[in-house]
Amino acid sequence: METKNLRSVISGIFLTLTTNIVLIAGEPLSVEGPVLDLQNSFAAVATKIKPTVVSITATHVETIAVPQFFFGDPNDPFNAPPPRSLERRSQGLGSGVVVDSRGYILTNEHVVRGANELIVTFQTPVDKKYTGRVVGADPRSDLAVIKIDAKEELPVASLANSDQVRVGDWAVAVGSPFGLEQTVTVGIISAVRQSLNLEGAVYSGLLQTDAAINRGNSGGPLVNIRGEVMGINTAIYAPTGVFAGIGFAIPSNRVKDIMDQLISQGRVSRGWMGVEILSVNSVIADQFGLEKPEGVMINNVAENSPASRAGLRRGDVVVDFDGQPTPTQDVLLDLVGKMKPTSTVRVGIIREKQKRTVSLTLAETPSGSLATPLTPDPTAPPIKSLDWEGARIGSLTPTLASRLGVPIDIQGVVVVSMPSAGGLANDLGLREGDVVVAVNRHPTPTVTMFQKIIKNLSAKEGLLLDVNRRGRQIFLSYQSGE
Repeated sequence: METKNLRSVISGIFLTLTTNIVLIAGEPLSVEGPVLDLQNSFAAVATKIKPTVVSITATHVETIAVPQFFFGDPNDPFNAPPPRSLERRSQGLGSGVVVDSRGYILTNEHVVRGANELIVTFQTPVDKKYTGRVVGADPRSDLAVIKIDAKEELPVASLANSDQVRVGDWAVAVGSPFGLEQTVTVGIISAVRQSLNLEGAVYSGLLQTDAAINRGNSGGPLVNIRGEVMGINTAIYAPTGVFAGIGFAIPSNRVKDIMDQLISQGRVSRGWMGVEILSVNSVIADQFGLEKPEGVMINNVAENSPASRAGLRRGDVVVDFDGQPTPTQDVLLDLVGKMKPTSTVRVGIIREKQKRTVSLTLAETPSGSLATPLTPDPTAPPIKSLDWEGARIGSLTPTLASRLGVPIDIQGVVVVSMPSAGGLANDLGLREGDVVVAVNRHPTPTVTMFQKIIKNLSAKEGLLLDVNRRGRQIFLSYQSGE
């Protein structure tokens, strides 16, 4: 649209709004047209959604020992009174939304985690309290379903199609922040497909909003202008501890699939490939000869996994999964997680600059992790080393390799320690005990070779380290300015 035409449109909108607001001294404003329609829309959304929203009080009971003082009997030193204990009760607050008239309520997993008692309160149209029980919870998505036994049929919120949510759409958050009565706040969708690292877990594909969300809003709905649930409020970015204009919600399409599984079987079954992955960046693309920094690189393939049986290898770049492009690791994780175990899919990869397609049959995601924490041996003898960018690099001996859980025949150098909290080594993501096998695809079997190779490389041009971490092969990349 040309600048002149755009100005005309904006001017027309402004005139439409202002001409419907008439100010007469001493009298109320006369408001008509679009302004009043918008206000009525928000009021209608609040009227529709509030009866379906609940506040949740989660009570945690902890038994603690109470120290006692008593007179000792020198003739019977074992005649002490039995130990005493008492129960300490604490409460947490959250929100939820009714998703089934039979009494199923959706909330966050962290709201109900470890709770001994759940009290569910409806505040609209009148206060009603029920005892709730957890039907199923899924920490990976931070979703949970609780059930109440209500004699009457409950009002139910409808779920929107979150794939149609756009940046700039109206967003209305409902919940009970800080234990207050039901509160309605309004904003817009600020971003879609955001990723967030919370307590060591990565949550991807979240909706971001500037509608006010605070403590106690967790588990409540984020709805559109039609009163449909676009997402479940789950987290905020709050450097000061209170609302800072950045809140996050789990999209409704993901919510629906997880909710149905939690109601029907009490847990979530997810497809599993058996790979560790990272998104391709410009450094990886350059080192592996890719046309552009898109796709998902396989960092490691688990033994006896679907990926290993399909012939996938470390260094393969996944570019599509079941016919859907996979530009980032978040997209691939979402696609795999939505598939049922035992599903067979076609996976498009790039290997040695050649496009290939493999058939892969998924399995169910196992519990646990491939990673094992490093336990340093304080009695180990000192290792000849050099200091590099905040890390101390040393020679790898067979004895040290065995202690670190890496193959004894591996050739590389080991990160003995990380004396400096800053530096390039920290930016790369190196950890104590990592074995660097290659830098920018050049082998580093000795400290001397590592020093020689790293001297001729620049962080501005990009660094790619091939690392063995407790038996797991991973790639670490970094480029200054990215």
